[in-house]
Amino acid sequence: METRPLGNKAQLEQPAAPTRCPLTAALNAVGGKWSMVCLYWLNLGPRRFNELQRLMPEISHKVLTETLRNLEQESLITRVDCMAPLPHTQYRVSPHGESVAPLIEAVRQWGHQHLAHGP
Repeated sequence: METRPLGNKAQLEQPAAPTRCPLTAALNAVGGKWSMVCLYWLNLGPRRFNELQRLMPEISHKVLTETLRNLEQESLITRVDCMAPLPHTQYRVSPHGESVAPLIEAVRQWGHQHLAHGP
């Protein structure tokens, strides 16, 4: 298996300006609408692009691509090209990305409480 970056680096948006604020840094990394959802599914195991799109039917192809690129740029996921038996690409959580799992679980639990609370 070969790990390589998503797409052409020149096509990637410029990263956010460096910050010394921990909250800003965290929100830059995982604050997008779909970032934590992607990380949630990838924490359960490696996934192909189309599999992620089936798990999140509301996300567009373009937005999923941008989300995956951002997560890779933040070193939270890796893109892996698998060559055998049929060539395909998988996305998986990086070792650094594993550190986000407790945050995702805390937000998920709060979401359960928020839904139970009602409007």
